[in-house]
Amino acid sequence: MNSSSPQQSAQEIRDVMTNVLRLAKNDHGRDFVVGDIHFKTIDLHKGLYALGFDKEVDRVIAVGDLIDRGPGVLDGLKLLGEPWFYTIQGNHEWMLIDAYRRDPSARYASHGAGWWSTIADESKPMIIERLESLPLAIEIETVKGLVGVVHADVPTGMAWSDFVGSLDNPQIAEIALWGRERIIKHYREGVKGVWRICVGHTWIPSPLRLGNVLALDCTGGGDGPLAIYCVKEDKIYVDGRPTSLDAVELVTDQLQKLEHTVANLSKTVHENKLIESQGLSLEAETLIKQARSTWLPLMAEISESQKFVNALHGVSLLTGDRKTAKFEELKARYAETQLGDLLNRLSSF
Repeated sequence: MNSSSPQQSAQEIRDVMTNVLRLAKNDHGRDFVVGDIHFKTIDLHKGLYALGFDKEVDRVIAVGDLIDRGPGVLDGLKLLGEPWFYTIQGNHEWMLIDAYRRDPSARYASHGAGWWSTIADESKPMIIERLESLPLAIEIETVKGLVGVVHADVPTGMAWSDFVGSLDNPQIAEIALWGRERIIKHYREGVKGVWRICVGHTWIPSPLRLGNVLALDCTGGGDGPLAIYCVKEDKIYVDGRPTSLDAVELVTDQLQKLEHTVANLSKTVHENKLIESQGLSLEAETLIKQARSTWLPLMAEISESQKFVNALHGVSLLTGDRKTAKFEELKARYAETQLGDLLNRLSSF
């Protein structure tokens, strides 16, 4: 990124030997880590707007795969010059770089890279050099500890410090760019030596927490939503709302605060402290409204998920043409949703 920007001055240290970018603690704003963007820049801007993103003090850190598939080519490339935007190299950047270095004149359009042929030949070397300069990992300093960002995975059982110190090893770099084992097998032991790890690459219907590892690629390079993790809040948002898992934690926290407030209210009423009682009563009312606003969408989402599971279970009990027909009916019912995307993927197996 532009080293002359006020946001990045004295805030980043690039370790060329291990290809790691280290970002100092953001004392004035928030840090947001986003899943695979794939040129879906409208979704990115909408998601950030919903969270009150302030480009003067906030930062965005992407897990790689900024390029390919989506429509926002020019806007996506422009992000590479924004002082508030950081990204790492994903496997899609690597594939484009590799193809170009092998033959700069080749017409490369694999894996959703048809956009590359629309770029003027004189601009291509500059773009390739910019993508080549991207690190394989980013470390973000926070009050709670380091947040690591890598495109795909960290080898199972390897501590974070060992991982970033070994990125010059081709086998480790390959896992950083292409690994899927942790998410596919749902390993929950996490990664030692770091507070949180954010990864993308492997598509999942909704963001997932595996120990201290947060899997954020729910776009799948298609019509899925973009997940945005707010480091300061330790919450993952989709479409401006906390994900189901984080919403459960949020409503639990709200209810605990409400319980504490009600206990204090009861005490002040008993002691005839009218002014304090009025203040606590208003606080309790606010907490009730907050918990309700968190719970109602979550309840609807849980109910819809249960209906989907029941319907899918019903399909699994059928055979032959009836099974095929019911599955197609289910796909039509959930078209244009995350669950519909999941069904389309299942039908290809």
